[in-house]
Amino acid sequence: MECSNMAKILVVEDDESMNNILVSTLVEEDHEVQSAFNGPTAIEMFQKETFDLVVTDVRLPGIDGVEMFLTLRRLQPNVKCIVITGYASEDTPVRAIRLKIDDYLFKPFSLKYFLHSVSRTLNEDEEKEEKRELFGKLFARFGLSSEKPREETLEALVEERQEAFRGMYVGVRSGYLSERAALEMYTRLELLESQFRNLLHKKDADTSRLNEVGVLYSSIRSRLEEFKSGKADEAPHAGVVPPDQFTPLFKAILDSEISFDDLLYAPLLRKTPDARFETLGDLLKLKRKLWPGSS
Repeated sequence: MECSNMAKILVVEDDESMNNILVSTLVEEDHEVQSAFNGPTAIEMFQKETFDLVVTDVRLPGIDGVEMFLTLRRLQPNVKCIVITGYASEDTPVRAIRLKIDDYLFKPFSLKYFLHSVSRTLNEDEEKEEKRELFGKLFARFGLSSEKPREETLEALVEERQEAFRGMYVGVRSGYLSERAALEMYTRLELLESQFRNLLHKKDADTSRLNEVGVLYSSIRSRLEEFKSGKADEAPHAGVVPPDQFTPLFKAILDSEISFDDLLYAPLLRKTPDARFETLGDLLKLKRKLWPGSS
């Protein structure tokens, strides 16, 4: 995967060897790269220059990488961020979900894996817009609208859904969710999807029903925290999505082959027959990437 545009990237890593490796790897991809060894220096650099992406370790001297990024985002709201950590016991994934960090890498990782993450993160906005247009055409064939909701309670539901999906995505990426645990979370998400779609396209959706479904999404995020803390027993397979069918999706998330935005469309793609895509070849290609065993 190659970036359509080269970017200005700041690497924040206190380990000199790792800092040099990440910087040289990005420079070889023709990015404009600068580096810092701690949060205060990074913040000072952000006050003087504009960056497209920050790649930061979590453990830094003084302020940690996630808290540092919170300050960086206040300075430059559109900057993207990839967080790196090697400490499975930390609460970083949960904080990353709340801050909507773009990607999360768990050490050790290969440089190829790292570049996949960087490329996908930098191309995300462009790809998201292309997919939105394609799905708009697909929704039109179902007689549905793909426009964003405006009503406040419905917007809150959309946000709860996204955070639940983000919890699963980050949980897999960070190593907190085994394949079986991720399947449990995905199954619950897919079971809620039809209810979400019905409410999304209902002209006068009942507020209490919106809140009820929102609570169900919130409970899925709470389940992630149970897995993170080691307090949760993995639930038996619910039978909605066959485990062998789920495996490619799990690996695609784990290997940085798909974006968070792709995951949001996974339930719709799995349930949509191939014939529905007709001229929408790119969507059919995405479906086969996520669900190679379905038709």
